[in-house]
Amino acid sequence: MVKDPYFQFPLCALSFGQAVNERLNAIISFAVIEAGSKLWRKLPAQEREQRIEGFLACEVETFDCEDSMHRVALYGAEVIGITFYNFRSALAQFNHLRAHIDSFHARHGRDALVRVKSKWLFDARENHGLTYREFSVLCAIYSAIGDKELAIVTRERIRHCALGYRTAAIMRAELPRRVDAAQPLTERQLRDTITRLHRNKFFARCTVARRITYYSIRLDNEVLRKKVLERRTYPEFFRASQSAQDQTLTDAIKQKRRETANSEPKTPLPTPRFKFPLPGDSR
Repeated sequence: MVKDPYFQFPLCALSFGQAVNERLNAIISFAVIEAGSKLWRKLPAQEREQRIEGFLACEVETFDCEDSMHRVALYGAEVIGITFYNFRSALAQFNHLRAHIDSFHARHGRDALVRVKSKWLFDARENHGLTYREFSVLCAIYSAIGDKELAIVTRERIRHCALGYRTAAIMRAELPRRVDAAQPLTERQLRDTITRLHRNKFFARCTVARRITYYSIRLDNEVLRKKVLERRTYPEFFRASQSAQDQTLTDAIKQKRRETANSEPKTPLPTPRFKFPLPGDSR
């Protein structure tokens, strides 16, 4: 079993289903089975056979060892450390969400990915320390940061990503199609939600000039501010430093030329080989 596992899923999964629990349960099933599929392919053939024997011994209801989807689903659940109490329902949820994602990709291209701790998803489903609104905003911010150390993320981007849309244009196109009638968060709802998440240390955050906000999930607030200071001042420092070095080089070249000119020996004029009489000379 993996310690402190993560779930990964496309951002558009946040636009699936009619109810929050339906959506979150489908995301859990999708993330577990997708992870199981990737990990299963890495297993040696002998270990796969051993795993299948273990699955049969557990006597999971409706499990079919001949179905590859069944095998990867149980393996994913085992690795992540969860139990499918209704195996058939989990597979159905996976297939429904998979169809939603494939349809979304066909309309709008490949989607952004969200990678969050599995505990947060379960907490949101049980409304235990994390509301769905907080979870969706957290997913929006994490998808915007991606694998970068820090990133500028606007509130507008968080607003449409929290609904499952990576761009505002996609949101405008997809909102009329939604079956749950969800709408973008108001400015106050979004501001308060971001503040709570920041206060509870789900990410580091700082704002420059009251309009540019940086986020990070790798750095703490203090280190983030140092990085932002370095990033925003380094270009000017670099240009000034290069200009000073160029001027120093120019002055050194001029000085070297002066020294060379002063050190060159003065060559006397050559003595004429023949003496020519001057005007008025008598022979």
